[in-house]
Amino acid sequence: MELLKVFGISVRIHPTFFLVLAIYGVLGLVTQALLIFALVLGHELAHLLTARAYGFKVVGLELFPFGGAAYCDDLFEGRKLEESVMALAGPAFNLVLLFTAQGLRWQGIWASDLANDFVRYNLWLAVFNLLPVLPLDGGRVMRALWADACGFVRTTKFLAWAGKGLGVLLTLYGILLWSKGQFSEGPLTFIVLGGFFWLAGSKEISAAHITFLRQLTHKKEELLKKGLMRSKWLTVQPDTPLVRIVEKFTPDRYTLISLTKEEMGLEKILTETDVLEGMLNEGIRFPVGKLGKRIS
Repeated sequence: MELLKVFGISVRIHPTFFLVLAIYGVLGLVTQALLIFALVLGHELAHLLTARAYGFKVVGLELFPFGGAAYCDDLFEGRKLEESVMALAGPAFNLVLLFTAQGLRWQGIWASDLANDFVRYNLWLAVFNLLPVLPLDGGRVMRALWADACGFVRTTKFLAWAGKGLGVLLTLYGILLWSKGQFSEGPLTFIVLGGFFWLAGSKEISAAHITFLRQLTHKKEELLKKGLMRSKWLTVQPDTPLVRIVEKFTPDRYTLISLTKEEMGLEKILTETDVLEGMLNEGIRFPVGKLGKRIS
């Protein structure tokens, strides 16, 4: 459901947030839950305002109990500079709040339990979000840096599975804490986080190919508009499946594929478009060597 608009950005609240808010209410932790919500909202808006500064068209934001998902019409995933800066904007926002609040505490201007929670939650959001797994900001930076060398889809899946693994560990740790004492804020937070990581990681994996295909379409439009684009070469054996080649494609470079003879001499040059059309017509496991013979 849409809750509000901030800087013209539509903000939606996922139903799980209200479930967690109710549980925190039963435990007498409503204030802490609302504080986390406000800090997460600011964290995510920092991402979106940075995206807007880059010229991307921001559509909206969906908030979960301890995180959020941004939606843009333009594609930024996999672009080294843009995705890295946008990802780091969120932790930077929390660090600014942290040092500001800590300065007020040192001066004796703001001394309360709320101030302690404010500093603690901002530190947690800043540091935790820098872990190199998806859907965290650190994972998005790693994807931006690795996508060129390893391919967008492969990098996304690896980092998302790492995030799901982290979610399992967090859930097990929360259950362990719960089994040793009263069910309170700490165990609940770890269990909710674990579920969030598992669901968000699954969403990243399922959306990777769709996002990638959108990137390729956008890249072709950008190439036609600008008339030029950086390129990269892949040298492959004729029996290589097309899907393995496509997984090496990246958002900001146009790929040229050279087929090799057994003695590693150059035999045939295919374009990224040739491979994509071949995969759609012949299937993902079709050997690139057979595609090269059909095109020649």
